[in-house]
Amino acid sequence: MKKYISLIAVALALTACNNGGKTISSESKAPEFDRASLSIVTPTGAPALAFYKYAKNGNFETNSNPSEGIIPQMVTGKKDVVVLPTNAGMQAILNKKADYQIAATITFGNFYLLSMNNDENKTLDANDTILLFQRGNVPDKVFHYVYGNDYDANVHYVSAVSDAAAAVNAGFFADANGNNVVPNYVMLAQPVLQTVLTKNTDKGYAVYADMQAKYKEKSNNQALFQASVFVKKTVNKDTAKAFLESLKGDIDEAIKTPDVINDSLKDIENAQTVYGIAPAMATAVTKNNNGMGLGFEYAKDNKAAVETFLKLFSIEGVNEEVYF
Repeated sequence: MKKYISLIAVALALTACNNGGKTISSESKAPEFDRASLSIVTPTGAPALAFYKYAKNGNFETNSNPSEGIIPQMVTGKKDVVVLPTNAGMQAILNKKADYQIAATITFGNFYLLSMNNDENKTLDANDTILLFQRGNVPDKVFHYVYGNDYDANVHYVSAVSDAAAAVNAGFFADANGNNVVPNYVMLAQPVLQTVLTKNTDKGYAVYADMQAKYKEKSNNQALFQASVFVKKTVNKDTAKAFLESLKGDIDEAIKTPDVINDSLKDIENAQTVYGIAPAMATAVTKNNNGMGLGFEYAKDNKAAVETFLKLFSIEGVNEEVYF
């Protein structure tokens, strides 16, 4: 028995010597990913919020105009990591030969159809006036995927969600002929929805449809894979994997404890401009049933959902090599 005890003691001593005199704990954690090690660009709004721990990194930037400020950087390979609407990033890869792969999706929709409380039968139908924004883009595609084309005779468009919000606040919008029109239903996105509801508490406005839930009903329970992370092919695979796991942890933490968003950004200069949303508002909307639609899913594990979303834009036959 003494001999066995001595052998154990020697083994422990050797272990300590081989580790600078420190005994290795089975619970020791790997070093945290260096968030400044990769260059990253993301649109403002919900996708940017996923990077709330990156605000002080010089290699991190946001852009409010992805088509002009992000896609060109992706096509020329200027960034290690690019975040874009899933369809836009995939089109850059397929049509413009951008040297990237889709790695993960981090936002899953933040669109809601608002009732203006002026529809007599309280039900969306072909007689109702509907206001959408970004014709031909994600909000428009999602609406038509859910509801089809039956209501098109009374569907109108404005350019941006801010224009849709202005129409709600005013109670009308100007149509293509310059006539003032009162809508019955208006498509909005968070956090604009929260602001509009707060500003109009006495008007009876209410969410008529959660478009994410409607999308899932239509797509056999597949989520709306809206904005995705694209990684440049030349990035070291281990570094990319460490980045993605770190980002997943950040997002999971924000969903579980939304106050970390405000705590991380409240002292950052121009945080609202950089992220496209005030930190306190981002926290409040996330607390409200994850209204910003944050999440993290690896694209390769969810090909069916990714490709269902891409079909809205007539993108089909995606090659396996596109996935990280």
